[in-house]
Amino acid sequence: MNIQPVYDSLPFSWEKKSLETVQNDCQWLESIIRNAAPFSDGWVKARIVQLAYPVPPNVVPTPELRRTYQGLTSEAAIAQTILSLCENLDEYPYLAKTVNEEYVIDTLNHWKNKKFTQASARNFEVYASRQFKNVFLVTSTAPTSLHINRKLPPSASFRPLFNINELAEIMRARSCARLTLRTHGYASPFQIFYKFFIAEANALNNYTPETKNSQRESLSEHHFYIGYHWPSEQPIFSPGLWVDFRYNWEVILKFLFLIFGFASIFGIFLYLFLKLFIPLMAIFAFLPGLAILNQWRNFSSQVSITWYWLVPVVFVLWLLLMQILRIVVYQRDRYRSLHYGAPDLAEFFWRLDKALNKLNKQENEHITEQVKPNSKFISVNLIGHSMGCLLLVNTLRILSDRFGKDDETDLNSNEGYEKIGDWLILDKLILAAPDIPLEFLREGRNNYVRSAMRRCREIYLLSSDRDLVLRYLSTLGNWFSEPSIEMSGYRLGNVYLQPTSPSDDVPYRPFVRNMFRSQPAVKPTSACDLFELFNYIDCSEMEGLNSVKLPLNETNSIVIDTVNFISSIFKKLDTHGGYFFTDTPVFTILKLLILEKLQTPDEIAQLIAGSTLRFLPSYLNFNRPQKTPNP
Repeated sequence: MNIQPVYDSLPFSWEKKSLETVQNDCQWLESIIRNAAPFSDGWVKARIVQLAYPVPPNVVPTPELRRTYQGLTSEAAIAQTILSLCENLDEYPYLAKTVNEEYVIDTLNHWKNKKFTQASARNFEVYASRQFKNVFLVTSTAPTSLHINRKLPPSASFRPLFNINELAEIMRARSCARLTLRTHGYASPFQIFYKFFIAEANALNNYTPETKNSQRESLSEHHFYIGYHWPSEQPIFSPGLWVDFRYNWEVILKFLFLIFGFASIFGIFLYLFLKLFIPLMAIFAFLPGLAILNQWRNFSSQVSITWYWLVPVVFVLWLLLMQILRIVVYQRDRYRSLHYGAPDLAEFFWRLDKALNKLNKQENEHITEQVKPNSKFISVNLIGHSMGCLLLVNTLRILSDRFGKDDETDLNSNEGYEKIGDWLILDKLILAAPDIPLEFLREGRNNYVRSAMRRCREIYLLSSDRDLVLRYLSTLGNWFSEPSIEMSGYRLGNVYLQPTSPSDDVPYRPFVRNMFRSQPAVKPTSACDLFELFNYIDCSEMEGLNSVKLPLNETNSIVIDTVNFISSIFKKLDTHGGYFFTDTPVFTILKLLILEKLQTPDEIAQLIAGSTLRFLPSYLNFNRPQKTPNP
């Protein structure tokens, strides 16, 4: 045995700990069990610690507690008990191979050395589909609220893997050559994302009850499709929105005190304003043409008499506004995507690369680029929707910082700057309705986006001018959070392709509409190279995203938005999320791009010929003087 215990013997005792410490430890371990996938690495380690202790003191020893805290006297007994909890070890081969006496000693050593969190905590979990061998699921372990337990994927559809090492072994055993990861956007709780993800997996594998998983134009066994779910929540009805009120009364009272204080100050200043200007109105009221001031003076006098009504009215209105902004969960989801979702996904990729490296060393292979064949590399496609695109861009920034920035490599070469570690290479980045400010991609703005996104070999932008969520709701949600008004009003997902004149050398140019008129999406400068990397697919007039068959112009733009809004209410279309409906033309393009069936821009152009989609490939040069046509 290579690992020696740092503790004296088993079982462990609670006697040397205070009652408060015992209660906190028990609650902590139970929280890990509730929020971790059964038979995953973190779950197993928490159960090992529980089995090493007897029933905590000062509690009623119920049958359930006796099964949880058994106070076992040997590491072998703990390992055997863990394995006995699994009804079918054939379904969990890595668990059966890993959990042994040495694994138990290592876990208990970390517990005694107060390094249990570092040894067991992972910010993500990995699941394997029970239906398809090439479909997996990665979930962030961050909950939507401190007081709400995580919702785990349905066990009937997904089996939890022990850890990232098991996924690496599966990838190596099946000679995985390509990995496509797809993530969701705002207001996508687990049940909504899993439903769409399973439908996409069925479509990509051509699975129907009739065909029984036909192999024609479907994912191969060497191409893994992975869904990534970060902690998004349902607006209005999410339990995390309301359960916080029960645990944070002092914070709520402080918030109400501040709102009432500001409402009082505002009401007092408004009262003083009315009182001071009433005499001035009386002076000027006799002048010709200003008799209306006398009427305003009478009105002001009445208001000033009842000024004390101003404070409660302002207080209630501000309180309603603050609560509405809270229950739509836009800013909450944005925070979680940037500070939970992106770091957790970046950790998944670098741990995967580390696990592949570990396997490589165990097989005594050389890892230098000079001797490693290209077939060993795994190409990575990233697909994001809405706020998930912002998450992917920030994930690329984190990975770029960890594995080296592209300004440290030879930008004239295709080697080096597209890699994530030693085994993963960025291939396609597909952004569908990205909830990203248009200004992020302009020169002199947010260079981390430029540094991160240019690491991808190809970038595809799926956008729609008629996306109402980005056009209006995103403007409202980002009004007080973006550095400039223009950034809150112009989103990358609203870019559309404006046809050019027959004399022009390109068929379309990218534009963005405000309310009525449009303007070029990018101004021609020598630093707009990032826009030139995009392959634009304009889905504005596609069925499923749009219900109005009218060409866009200044006079009918608001009419089109109004009709589409009414159609959205009756569930006839989804102007924001229809890109992933499996029966739409754009999903067909997505599928063929993922499957490497479309190798050239000309093949995409031929595929969409005769449809409402518009395509502008990246090889065309946009850096020319542009006129500003009508919308």
